[in-house]
Amino acid sequence: MVCREWKLRFQLKKAKSYEEFIEFATDEFNDKLLMLVLEKLELLQENPFKYSREKLGKDIYGNTMFSTEVTGDIRILYSVDSKKLHSFHLGGWVS
Repeated sequence: MVCREWKLRFQLKKAKSYEEFIEFATDEFNDKLLMLVLEKLELLQENPFKYSREKLGKDIYGNTMFSTEVTGDIRILYSVDSKKLHSFHLGGWVS
């Protein structure tokens, strides 16, 4: 079964929606880095499994966690709820 649409849900202290994330990221990152993050989010929304770089185990809800590289020192960490097939949870990034 293939999922037709993945929905982004942010689980950051300062951002719970895509709009809040854009506001937060605009204040925190320069334009070039912001564009790289947004490009990666678009790719992950298309297919979070295709662009995953490494499997990290499980989150607190039992969903499989992955990471993908934005730049050499910044990664997006996320988990996928494969039972619902339409929910995608973004956890954050590390540098």
